[in-house]
Amino acid sequence: MPKADTDPENPVPEMFRHDRRQWMKALQSVGGKMDGWNIGLISAGVAFYGLLAIFPALAAVIAIWGLVADPMVVDQQMALVGELMPQEAYRLIDAQIDALTQTTSSTLGWATLLSILAALWSTRAGVSALMRGLNAIYGTPNRKSWRHYLAALSLTAVLVLVALVALTAVVITPIVLAFLPLGSWTELALRGTRWVVAIGVLLAGLSIVYRYGPNRTCVKMQWLTPGSIAVVVLWAAASLGFSYYLSNFGNYNEVYGSIGAVIALLMWLYISAFLLLLGAGLNVELERRAGLGPDAATRAEPPAAPPTAGVIADSGSV
Repeated sequence: MPKADTDPENPVPEMFRHDRRQWMKALQSVGGKMDGWNIGLISAGVAFYGLLAIFPALAAVIAIWGLVADPMVVDQQMALVGELMPQEAYRLIDAQIDALTQTTSSTLGWATLLSILAALWSTRAGVSALMRGLNAIYGTPNRKSWRHYLAALSLTAVLVLVALVALTAVVITPIVLAFLPLGSWTELALRGTRWVVAIGVLLAGLSIVYRYGPNRTCVKMQWLTPGSIAVVVLWAAASLGFSYYLSNFGNYNEVYGSIGAVIALLMWLYISAFLLLLGAGLNVELERRAGLGPDAATRAEPPAAPPTAGVIADSGSV
């Protein structure tokens, strides 16, 4: 592969130009390094903090959205996610969304502002754990304490903003389609657009996380990477497969009783975190084969100590 086309600040074109042999080697390398990266252990930590963060995140989105529009829109659009999630887990989230939409204030006061800030801070813990996991995958050191908190909070705010933009797009879409002569195709176009928006939000969110999650300072923002595409495809397949398994073979309520829905949600978050970190690993290997591995593609602050398997567990707080 000619090195003249390689741009250290724009690795994605080179990442997509690999031939089939290089792709197979990259996939084999990811499979061989999964244990060394401790993806399973890190995913468990991310899933735990994600469970603690998911409800504050929903509270933040609904509270902000409720200031400018009907918060019930969030409930309606979450039904799309519910088609991929295990029903036990979705019912748990849906019940909380119903409670939040009924208590959301439509005016901006100190109470509303403080509740939004508290929700963002609580959500930050999940994003912070994910950032530490990505640093372990990319082989980059964790940021210094205050920088880590600031980066995690900023990334949390950006991801909430992405969700709000997606909701806006979904609300505007029917208005735009009403002006188009689609006839009987309108309903199909509307449903298709919702899925396009959902996939676009996933890709945008993954791109932002892969760029600003790990401690990397010399790479440009890329909206499409092999890892993010793989994650979206595998996540949809894994979510449907897990839902099918729970519906036909496994019943967490019989084993765990009243907390069966919580366990199902935690397991779904674990699968999601595992695939997200796996996608990061694929990007790392493809960058390395393009001559843009972690040593070339990152310029992070010098580490006090190399990343270890306990990057999440060893931290006093996230």
